Amino acid sequence: MNRRRRNRLKDRALRSSYRQVIASGTGATSPRRRWRNPTDPQKIRPAMENPMAPRRLLSRCILALALGGTALSAYPQAKERSEIPDQYKWDLSSMYASAAAWEADVEQFQKDMQGIKRFSGHLADSGETLLEAIQAYEGLSRRLEKIFVYSGLKSFEDMRVSDNSARYSRSQSLAAELSTLTSFMTPELVAIPEEKLESMIASTPGLEPYRHFLDEQSRMRPYTLSEKEESLLAMASDPLGKFSSVFGALDNADLSFGEVVNDKGETVELTKGLYGAALASSDRAYREAAWKGLFTPYEQHGDTLAANYEGHVKSRIFFARARGFDSALQAATYRNAIPEEVYYNVVRVAKEGAPQLQRYLEVRRKALGLDQLQVWDMYAPMVESPFEDIDFEEAKKIVARGLAPLGEDYIALYWKGFDEGWVDAFESKGKRGGAYSWGMYDSKPFLSMNYSGTLNDVSTLAHEYGHSLHSYMSRGTQPYTYGDYRIFIAEIASMTNEAILFQSMLKDAKTAKEKAYLLQHYLDEFRGGFFRQASFADYEMRAHAKVEGGEALTQDVLNGIYADVFEDFYGDAVVADPLNASEWSRIPHFLRTDNFYVYQYSTSFVAANALAVKILEEGEPARDRFLEMLRSGSNDYPIELLKKAGVDMTSPEPIYAALAVFESMVDELDATLDQL
Repeated sequence: MNRRRRNRLKDRALRSSYRQVIASGTGATSPRRRWRNPTDPQKIRPAMENPMAPRRLLSRCILALALGGTALSAYPQAKERSEIPDQYKWDLSSMYASAAAWEADVEQFQKDMQGIKRFSGHLADSGETLLEAIQAYEGLSRRLEKIFVYSGLKSFEDMRVSDNSARYSRSQSLAAELSTLTSFMTPELVAIPEEKLESMIASTPGLEPYRHFLDEQSRMRPYTLSEKEESLLAMASDPLGKFSSVFGALDNADLSFGEVVNDKGETVELTKGLYGAALASSDRAYREAAWKGLFTPYEQHGDTLAANYEGHVKSRIFFARARGFDSALQAATYRNAIPEEVYYNVVRVAKEGAPQLQRYLEVRRKALGLDQLQVWDMYAPMVESPFEDIDFEEAKKIVARGLAPLGEDYIALYWKGFDEGWVDAFESKGKRGGAYSWGMYDSKPFLSMNYSGTLNDVSTLAHEYGHSLHSYMSRGTQPYTYGDYRIFIAEIASMTNEAILFQSMLKDAKTAKEKAYLLQHYLDEFRGGFFRQASFADYEMRAHAKVEGGEALTQDVLNGIYADVFEDFYGDAVVADPLNASEWSRIPHFLRTDNFYVYQYSTSFVAANALAVKILEEGEPARDRFLEMLRSGSNDYPIELLKKAGVDMTSPEPIYAALAVFESMVDELDATLDQL
């Protein structure tokens, strides 16, 4: 039996055993698997173990950090922050005028949050007491958001400033402390009989707006523990959530990647920022040297990274089992009100579409004139970019023109952000790398970039603005209780923006070269946003299944899982260097406290492309449904919000439709390349 056939049988057996693990005792008629009321709204759950913990500051932080790299900016040509014109920097003064003002607020908050304890043991006393407790909790959460977000944004401005980093760390500790203080709330809420709770809501008018919030607590009833147990889990969440910090310290501070000879013949220090540029170089020797230079240190530290990852997986399984879930995957999807089948659909259909991915890679191989496509060739340009050195002011206009199908009001809000200091545009020394959007209910929806003038930067501007405008619209429409949105829905607004921008630019392409480059850009986004993330989801599922089955996660085991997944997706279209099996060890998303996260990039990519097609083909009706989803915050389940917008992610059909678009784009690229 050949290796590929053997691996597929192994995968099928593993999937079957994993389904048996999560299905044990939770069949279709099990109360645990039944949605209590699938039409009632849900709130974002935090990356903590206390369901009542402050949620927006962490959920938005998760979103904010998801897209950008974790490294700080370190290019030699970067300016000091003071050299960047104010018009290209965000304005945080509306949050705190100074560090001293932040310190004063922290001191007062530390005193005030102790007052929440007076409600312990009394939530069932009366509707008035319950209302007062919820409002007190939300008041503290809202204040903590401001403390947390401001300290984080200041820290990211220049990560060399230790005082700012210390303030951010203090904010994280405050969040854990408030989580512990409020750990009594969920157990007491779910202990109130439903009839009594309904009577309390009916007799206390101020509770009616919280009906959906309270319903969500009831939905968590099977997985909520006693007050003492909830307090223990809340206290454990901080120490058992440090695996990501361990990885971050090693990844950002301790690893060095040596030197490489670049495409100009210069010997330069290899950094993660430079690595991305190297893979996009037309110099194959430079690409190979950079790829091997980056991967080698991770492989060399594989035992340490595997031990750290195993600890993380075990901690997630511990919390899941402590609450009574049958698996970590069930815990992750249930907490976010997503049927598990959505996860399985992504992995299954992505694998079915793997031949289309492999065909695209074959087109890439031919275009590059290679006998074999190596892993370091997967981002090499097939066509020299006709979009270079795009001035930031011009980029703003390109995005505005591209997003015109979303309507005049949307574009007016887009320009409003530049006028009001939402955007931190350029790289500076010590600034956090990558791009992200972050804010809080009472702040501007800030966004950060390291703009350098490429087409990818233009696309990133559209993407991050999608996040920020989503936040602005939901917070401006919904009360605080429902003013944010779940992670499952978070990427959809941003990716829809990218898809609409791409179609606009493709339509305006003046030459075959421009068209080919845009198609290549789109297909690489598809490969990264859908196929790659689906393969990561498959890897996470297999790794957790190993531990839940009583097996250990050593470096060899994890390398083997990753190699098998890579072969399933990429087949013979790419030659996988042995070092490639260690790629799991450098993916920060695998260490998130809300694990099983990456599949949501795939679902978001699919949903966003479906919405973009509807908006461009149907016009105003589809646009209005999409904008209504943005304004809805979390006043309904994310699955239901998407259905209202016109996409049903409980069905695999949107994924098949997206794959059909991918296939047609590969055909179009192949034909366009023949014209060059």
